[in-house]
Amino acid sequence: MIPVLHLRQGTELYGADRALLALSASTPSPYLPIVGAIARPGTAGALEEEARRRGLRAVRFESGSRIDFRCARAVARVALLEGVRLLHAHDFKALFVALIAGWLARVPVVATFHGDTRATAAVRLYESVARVLGNFTRGVAAVSRALERKLRRWVRAAPVAFVPTGLPPPLPISESERGAARVKLGVHPNAYTIALIGRLAPEKGHRVLFEAARGLGATLLLAGDGPIRAALEDSARELDARFLGYLEDPRDVFAAADVIALPSLTEGLPLAALEALALGRCVVASAVGELPDLLEGGAGVLVPPGDPSALSDALRRLQESGARAAIEARAVERARAYGVAAMAGAYASLYKRALAGSSSSL
Repeated sequence: MIPVLHLRQGTELYGADRALLALSASTPSPYLPIVGAIARPGTAGALEEEARRRGLRAVRFESGSRIDFRCARAVARVALLEGVRLLHAHDFKALFVALIAGWLARVPVVATFHGDTRATAAVRLYESVARVLGNFTRGVAAVSRALERKLRRWVRAAPVAFVPTGLPPPLPISESERGAARVKLGVHPNAYTIALIGRLAPEKGHRVLFEAARGLGATLLLAGDGPIRAALEDSARELDARFLGYLEDPRDVFAAADVIALPSLTEGLPLAALEALALGRCVVASAVGELPDLLEGGAGVLVPPGDPSALSDALRRLQESGARAAIEARAVERARAYGVAAMAGAYASLYKRALAGSSSSL
């Protein structure tokens, strides 16, 4: 077996974390995945805990600073102890740590870029540095075609490939489950319900949704937590907006919603969109990242990013269930093209080339 150590920083399970877990659970032989969760001292390790719950090998690495050589040395020690042959980084912090650890342990590195957030000037700087660091890896994967094109302008010394996120097929949502979910979440059976599932951060476009929803009389279900929660709660005071907090399993939210909104200002390939399509939900999303390709052909509705008026018009048109039926049917069909087996196979090819030291196109 060939141990591959995944590295990802985070305290909760959002899209990139769940994609990492899906990949780890589906990685084909001879690769043996190990989930390396980087977390601040004293914080809960949701990624580590969920990996173990799924029967995956998991290791926790503690780190208290953005640039942490001590964490990198700890990763190198584990890599040597476990016979790790490849490090797979899944964010900026993980990429920096992986490159230092890889140099110490003489282990090659590959990286997945899940999408930029551009949340602050500091984050934009880190994201730019991460793209430069991609040149020191043996291969870079981008989860959207737009991100792949951007990375190709920055990464010249390593191959870059588009590898879309994949999901195992979920159980479909029944009418009885939909009714039970509405009761559980306190939503009226006949209320037009719009859900946004994602971290409460500026790039997710919550304020765009709030502006678009004024006058619709809709119930908003907001699953997730993050740094701007208090400000968003203040912005939504005049709306029927339910802040549900972080949910490890948002299936009830998908079940209760008529429409899943993704008014993001920037994206890669959001897992919430894939999950919504696979469950036959109607998605209205900004035309950013991989979303235009994912929703083309009527599998969803696209609107310009940052345009509350266009989003409001789209949501208004979808208030009647008849307007959603054809979209929901196409959504299920589209989701089948984003299977976890295809994702795992693409990464197996990336690993093989990285271990062979190839610099050819993936």
